[in-house]
Amino acid sequence: MQRTLLALLGFSFGGSLLAQTTGMELVRNGSFESLSRSVNTYDQFQYVSDWSSATLGLPDVFDKRASAKSVGIPVNDYGTMDPQEGDRYAGFFGWKDDIRRNFGASDPEDTFKPGWSAYSEYLQSELVAPLLEGVTYEVVFHVALSQNSDRTILGVGAHFSEVLLNYQHRKFLEEVPDVFLPTMITEKGKWTEVRGRFVADGREQFIVIGVFPYVGLESEHVIEGTDNRYAYYYVDNVSVKRVAEEE
Repeated sequence: MQRTLLALLGFSFGGSLLAQTTGMELVRNGSFESLSRSVNTYDQFQYVSDWSSATLGLPDVFDKRASAKSVGIPVNDYGTMDPQEGDRYAGFFGWKDDIRRNFGASDPEDTFKPGWSAYSEYLQSELVAPLLEGVTYEVVFHVALSQNSDRTILGVGAHFSEVLLNYQHRKFLEEVPDVFLPTMITEKGKWTEVRGRFVADGREQFIVIGVFPYVGLESEHVIEGTDNRYAYYYVDNVSVKRVAEEE
């Protein structure tokens, strides 16, 4: 029994070392190609293999086989966009103002008033193996502001957590991003690469992607006229790799 246990421990340790080899991909299903079942409408991100939501907010997954009236590719309810690679991509509200109509407003500018809170969505996935203390990792993913978004927001990035996040709300997270885009995306319908390196504290095992107000909660109106008060982002091709020491 003892010899068998040692053998199993050796296998586990060896697997961890293999997963931490420089240049080896640590993100599972980073392009959202693998699904547990077909998608045909919004809020079906739970069907994406190895991914989940970090809050009660529900991201989406888009598919070339789905209807253009909801989550199709290239045309869907949020705009027109081809995948950065493959046949699918995910999407999330970086920011959506929860507003309600102010029927008693005397000023046309006060037609709407704030609701209970702003709304935001977050994608998360367990890595192949926990990150190692003091080791540098490179994070790369691609985001695009959807064509039907009237807003854009600062703070799109990725946070690495030791535990699976399961917040029972739909608000912004207070976690600090390890990698983030330092500017707001103002051009719609174009993939933007988010790339950065950071040194791991050790034991981080989950990547979380979304908008992090720690960077600054600035938003910008990107069109003239009617404002639908949301910033919706497509995301594709997520990658995390260990960086060679000499780089």
